[in-house]
Amino acid sequence: MGRMLGGRYEIEEKIGTGGMAIVYKAKDTLLNRTVAIKVLREQFASDEGFIRRFRREAQSAASLSHPNIVSIYDVGKDGQEDYIVMEYVKGRTLKDIIRKQAPLPAEQAILLVRQIGEALAHAHANHIIHRDIKPQNIIVTDDGRVKVTDFGIARAVSAATLTHTGDIVGSVHYLSPEQAKGAQITEQSDLYSLGIILYELITGKVPYDGDTPITIALKHVQEEPVLPGKIVDGVPEELNAIIMKALAKSVKDRYKSAGEFLGDLERILTGQTIIWDKKLTDDSPDLLQTQIHKGLRDKVAQEKDQDKIEDTIHKSKKKIPRPVLLSMLALILFSGIVFAGYKFLYVPEVKVPDVKGLTIEEAEHILKSEGLSLGEKTFDYSDEVEADKIISQSYTPGTMVKVGRAIDVVLSQGVQFLKVPDVTSTNPLQENAINALLAAGFASENIEISTMLSPTVPEGRVIGQSPAPSALWPKNGNIKLYISGGQELTMEVMPDVTGMSSAQAKEILQDYYKLVVTAETEESFLFPPDAVISTLPAAGKPVKQGSEVTIIVSGGPGPPP
Repeated sequence: MGRMLGGRYEIEEKIGTGGMAIVYKAKDTLLNRTVAIKVLREQFASDEGFIRRFRREAQSAASLSHPNIVSIYDVGKDGQEDYIVMEYVKGRTLKDIIRKQAPLPAEQAILLVRQIGEALAHAHANHIIHRDIKPQNIIVTDDGRVKVTDFGIARAVSAATLTHTGDIVGSVHYLSPEQAKGAQITEQSDLYSLGIILYELITGKVPYDGDTPITIALKHVQEEPVLPGKIVDGVPEELNAIIMKALAKSVKDRYKSAGEFLGDLERILTGQTIIWDKKLTDDSPDLLQTQIHKGLRDKVAQEKDQDKIEDTIHKSKKKIPRPVLLSMLALILFSGIVFAGYKFLYVPEVKVPDVKGLTIEEAEHILKSEGLSLGEKTFDYSDEVEADKIISQSYTPGTMVKVGRAIDVVLSQGVQFLKVPDVTSTNPLQENAINALLAAGFASENIEISTMLSPTVPEGRVIGQSPAPSALWPKNGNIKLYISGGQELTMEVMPDVTGMSSAQAKEILQDYYKLVVTAETEESFLFPPDAVISTLPAAGKPVKQGSEVTIIVSGGPGPPP
């Protein structure tokens, strides 16, 4: 420990590890505050696509500001290490509390879940879905304040974590049915996960468990949970109903928003009556019975039917040995599970089309025709792709993906223009002038050096530049610096002053080369206003001291912004 990260963060101690990152407690030496830093593991840091998604999601989540959300301060890279800097929260994870204290009293569980719901409501209002709500991502401080972490990060890691079984086991208990089936994820997917947490706080158990992640995912899709009140005595009937509504298989049967979920929880705390949807109250006059969803009743009916079948078999004249009968039933049950898993979890695949070079409207039409959708749009400059057309896409054309998958794209903003700094007026050294151009965003490989004899400017210092100071110039356009050779002037040929401002050109031609200069103006779309387009005689032609020369100066409008 004690090493510096990013030249700013001093690592103090390791405070946690996970499948994606190692978490450190550190000191921000610039702002003198304690922070938490997640440093990505090597297998993720080497994946450029993942890093790009990770940075994008972290920057999006950094816009969230809420007392129940862990703030994101910074995203950076130090050598081969990518990291994210977050608010340091001293406390325990909700999972630790569940392990040691659950089942919790209903009021205490509701107070905890209400804070998580308020964090989700704020994130959803800002169009951010968490995607991985689970007790391990929730920190509870010593004074009972809840802090939700890792907003948006699940989207970046969703593809990568499929190969990390440990992470899947940790998350699959809180997975919504639509996530298990690879269908579209909505804000209500987060609310389903929140319902699982409330269930676990009340009962001390998750509603679905199994030996493998696939088994658990399958249960989310096709099995109804045991009513919390059947596991723990004294659970209010209204709370049973709230949990069952949050855990509805169909999105349309769940709470429509975090606010609606929170409203019902608040009504329990204040003793108000909860008005249930007609669907929840029509099936039976008994409230407890209405909380048992149709799937659970069907399962009970199927078990009764199975008992009748077994009775019939045992009463038949032709007896089947019990071991054989049990083997047959096990085989039938296993076949049914496999078939059901295939039926519910299988999603057909399609080939990703190439949408590079297309407009958004064209890409949406093509993706929709293939059963795909347009995902997140980000923007970047491009010298090759014209503005408002797609530069790149998140999946390589020809890749096979599940139907319904969203394809992220990067849209071109066209050529990027930068303001050219003044590197002439003080006759700086060549190295200093180049550094100023690099700091302005220009590339070193696009800076050309031309040596020019000068009787007044010392050798190695800048005499002139092209284009002129303050001109808007393509980021990848060529820039020329005229450097003094430091020798006495012996004029034989016309110098090249193309691209300089008219004042710079006149100064060089009149003061250095002792020529009589006149200027003419022409319209130009290539050169910014007041830049020299050409000279008469042309650069490189013989010219005598004292003779007249003409500079042709741009009258604008210049290149497009």
